[in-house]
Amino acid sequence: MILFYCRLNVNEIISHLEEDDDVFGADIFITPPDNWQNSDEDSGDEEFASINNLSRNQLLAEAELRVTRSSESRIVNEFVGYEKEVHSIPSTSSASQPPQPSSSTVTQPPPKKRRLEVTRKWRFVDIPEKPEKEYCEPDFLENLENPVQFFELFFDEEVFELLRSETEKNAIQKGKHAFRVTTTDIKHFIAILLLSGYNSVSRYRMYWEQRVDCSFPTVAALMSRNRFEDLLRYFHVADNNNLDPNDKFAKVRPLWKLLNARWLKNYPGDKNLSIDESMIPYYGKHGTKQHIHGKPIRFGYKYWSISTRLGYLIYGELYQGASTGNTHPELGVGASVVLDLISKLPQGSYSFYFDNFFTSLPLLEELQKMGHDGTGTIRANRTEKAPLKDPKEMKKTSRGSYHQCTDVLSNITLVRYNDNNIVTVASTQCGSEPISKVKRYCDKQKKDIDQPRCFVKYNKYMGGVDRLDQNVGCYRIGIRLKRWYWQLLMFPLNVAVNNAFQLYKISPASKKSNGTPHDLLSFTRDIVCTYFLMKNLVPSTSTISNPKSSLAVIKRVPDAVRLDEYGFPLRAFDLKMIVKNYFASQGRRVEKIFRNNIPGKDCKIMENESPATTTKKKRAQWTSQQMENAVKMVERGILSTYAAAVRYNIPRRTLCNHLASG
Repeated sequence: MILFYCRLNVNEIISHLEEDDDVFGADIFITPPDNWQNSDEDSGDEEFASINNLSRNQLLAEAELRVTRSSESRIVNEFVGYEKEVHSIPSTSSASQPPQPSSSTVTQPPPKKRRLEVTRKWRFVDIPEKPEKEYCEPDFLENLENPVQFFELFFDEEVFELLRSETEKNAIQKGKHAFRVTTTDIKHFIAILLLSGYNSVSRYRMYWEQRVDCSFPTVAALMSRNRFEDLLRYFHVADNNNLDPNDKFAKVRPLWKLLNARWLKNYPGDKNLSIDESMIPYYGKHGTKQHIHGKPIRFGYKYWSISTRLGYLIYGELYQGASTGNTHPELGVGASVVLDLISKLPQGSYSFYFDNFFTSLPLLEELQKMGHDGTGTIRANRTEKAPLKDPKEMKKTSRGSYHQCTDVLSNITLVRYNDNNIVTVASTQCGSEPISKVKRYCDKQKKDIDQPRCFVKYNKYMGGVDRLDQNVGCYRIGIRLKRWYWQLLMFPLNVAVNNAFQLYKISPASKKSNGTPHDLLSFTRDIVCTYFLMKNLVPSTSTISNPKSSLAVIKRVPDAVRLDEYGFPLRAFDLKMIVKNYFASQGRRVEKIFRNNIPGKDCKIMENESPATTTKKKRAQWTSQQMENAVKMVERGILSTYAAAVRYNIPRRTLCNHLASG
């Protein structure tokens, strides 16, 4: 006798549902036919099918029934079937048995994914708050002193060599065989890109113009415009001949892979991490371009990120579409993203915070099994029929009120809270106690209202990815191209500066710095200036070293300046006088080796010439009687040296000398 599980047909399932009064909900799944590969049967109208109008074939078809039974504070999901008893008849000869088809000729249908059986036991109780997870700051920060050293933790020699080799290879593939580039050129190129983030111009060619309204002589001295445009044209991070056809971001994958490894390696060790989606701006056409309504950047490439509270990006994964990333289909896409990101972290116990796109009760259970805690807002349709107050009923309550229930089997608590809106948080880290007070406007008055503990922690640690977006957006690289992958190359560069700045803030270098510590702007400028000075530049905005080029610049002045009051063009004599007056205004004279002291072909400018007129500082006027009175007032302790110097119009240094000499 053999016992095995047998599916019911649709007719038997309908009869079962009509007799059972405890059914809360039910789903019927019709199994495919045995010859599913060769079958031409129509599945029927699945969207508007009615259980009261089924064909004979549908009623007799085998099916699975998933029943949700409800009882007091308990929801049970189960499959319904019956055990069938079959008596086996032993065979007397192998010849009487029909030939068994080989496994190679018969293809079995793919296994159906059975939904997990979930049992919840809800009670109106709280869970104790778990202690904060402690961590130690990394030791390698003690040896770093300046912003460039922090930046080169991520953009090290290996990354610069990747950029150099792939850029040179791309130029050769496009026919420019004589093109050569060094890592120093790449550093200068990156310095100009970072400069465009905080000192931007409408067109990048304006950095090399010598007009009066726009002049960047340091950029022109660092790299010529043609050289910069060549690097801009051939800048690459991957070999076009060896791209992965299954990777939509194969052109930028080598750079992201290297930087992700370095971001993770130098991660400061914070145990409270936030996971969220973010956007890289892009307004062109591409298959992975996304639109997310309500985001500060609505159009662009989406990427999943895990970061610290202050905005240090630990790991970023570009989103390639719904067909990728669902590594745990039984948990969903959001949970799969969370589990994939936390698998990159070092071993340890963490507390994760995420929004309602990711949060689900099975995900929190999975995190508990891994030794982590999770807290996140959760959608109402994912609470698995928890006996929380209805949101419409919660809106009628006073601001600051909340309702809580806990699954005592999994120790997951749900707290529904009335703040600006009705929000539900699921957590395994803490519940509602201890209650905190926050300032809110109620009835046009600012009042203290209650806030559960899980909401306090969520608001404290969830904003890490938003802080990252804010920091990157402050000084985002301003030079743009029409290539679809350009922003995907510039974004990691901005993130590297941000991550270096986050490490600098917690390092001893921020406390040793003379004066005030760097903010993000001065930190970025320090990196740019360091790379600029690698070429021993001596910037001088008031020096024109080549008179011929200065004349060429003057010839390109606007017509409103170039023409005289009668509309006629200026003569060569007038242009020479303009140059002479310009040199005179700078305190420099022209050597008198030509007629009328007018610059010409043999013009020689006297360098390091001081201006002809200098103003002499006036000496203070005071009498001996004033000095005696001042000395007496200071010796008697009535006035200080500062006050006596001001009252008697005597330089303080002179007064101090008289006091010392007696």
